[in-house]
Amino acid sequence: MEMPEERQFLCSGCLAVTPESAIHVLPFFNETAGDYVTTYRCGACWLAALKETETHIAQTQDPAEFALLGAFFERHGVTLHEWKRGDPLAAVRPLMVRMIDLMRSGAIRLRAGPTAK
Repeated sequence: MEMPEERQFLCSGCLAVTPESAIHVLPFFNETAGDYVTTYRCGACWLAALKETETHIAQTQDPAEFALLGAFFERHGVTLHEWKRGDPLAAVRPLMVRMIDLMRSGAIRLRAGPTAK
């Protein structure tokens, strides 16, 4: 029995074609969309993109953006209970930064999900 070929993704940063097993699924705030969007980054681009997201989280004062980031994580199966129950921004911000740290360390690894048919 032949194994199916691994899916390939286009890196959102450098446009390198990258196999699914090596792609990093990350949140990224898109100013035009006004939302956190899913980006796919190769091994060369993911840490810089994650740092940019972390910097954005640290600098934003808009609670609505944290709601968007919380919703992004929920779409990917990760729920931050403090955000979900409406804790203040001062309590939620360090936890969102911690989520980014967990992604950096590999403790949280988001998946690309199924292909739509």
